[in-house]
Amino acid sequence: MRRVLLEFTGIIFFSTFLALLTNYLRSDSLPLFRLHSSSSSILENNNQDTVSLPMLLKKMKQPGVVIIDARSPEEYQAGHLPGAINLPYSELSEESFLVLQKIPFDMEIIAYCEGIECSIAEDLASFLKESGFENVKVFAGGWEEWTEKGMVVEVENG
Repeated sequence: MRRVLLEFTGIIFFSTFLALLTNYLRSDSLPLFRLHSSSSSILENNNQDTVSLPMLLKKMKQPGVVIIDARSPEEYQAGHLPGAINLPYSELSEESFLVLQKIPFDMEIIAYCEGIECSIAEDLASFLKESGFENVKVFAGGWEEWTEKGMVVEVENG
């Protein structure tokens, strides 16, 4: 019985070694470990689809940039970035699609939501890219960073 167990262990080790060696020698090898970045490091990512606060401020001064608030209508009405339009990703409606039809596909769009822990801006950005919009980015710091830095806020009457 002990001999069978040793042979079995030897086969497992040899197979693992052979698989790792084969993977190493392949030109299109698979990564052995996946480095998972947490949502708190999203701002540290050098991701071209993410916009920092200084970059957002610069882009807001440029013509042809659309800022989209992906939060709920209630949150939007309570306060939002100046000039932002509200397209709540969790409540996309026929009205939302009418708004999107007015935006050219090549126009730069920057979406935001509550903050780093919120993923609905990323979900909306993915949806917009799949819908044909070519230049979509996410302000990762979102509403949280905007208000923490004391930036100007617009409030809807109603």
